[in-house]
Amino acid sequence: MKGLALAAALCSSMALSAPVLEFNANTPSWSVLNDTVMGGVSSSQVQIKDGVLEFTGQVRLENNGGFAGVRSSPGRFDLSGFSVLRLRVKGDGKRYLFQLGTNARNGVTYRDEFDTVAGQWTIVTIPLASLRPTRFGQRLAGPALDPSNVVFFGFMIGNSRAEQFALEVDWIEGQ
Repeated sequence: MKGLALAAALCSSMALSAPVLEFNANTPSWSVLNDTVMGGVSSSQVQIKDGVLEFTGQVRLENNGGFAGVRSSPGRFDLSGFSVLRLRVKGDGKRYLFQLGTNARNGVTYRDEFDTVAGQWTIVTIPLASLRPTRFGQRLAGPALDPSNVVFFGFMIGNSRAEQFALEVDWIEGQ
């Protein structure tokens, strides 16, 4: 009886997970957004290779720089059926920012940080309620995230250190 209950619980939790982004032919395009927009000199690249998003580069601090990021092209993503996003990532032991945006023009992103384990695939869990609004890196009092109106996803590194970085993302799913 315990086995049956456990199997039912596992099946129901799997049914609640749904792919949000898989990196294949239907994936939105991604572009780089580095500190060069403010005169910095950091550099990064983004590519999708063998079904994995690869975000790599060099953060530099000259000219008040210090961050590198990537963002998906605008689309329509309704995440209102989820309370949590899970990401399968492989990093370099550094801390990254995950971002969602609900408007591609107003500069507001909803962010949370996550840590990586060097060279190992891990699952990162990000509650949607943990995403805080920011504009140009400054925390805002609001508005709250509207998960039914997400238009882009993003990743960023900005640890106030000059460093090389490498992050791979296999998929993003909602629960």
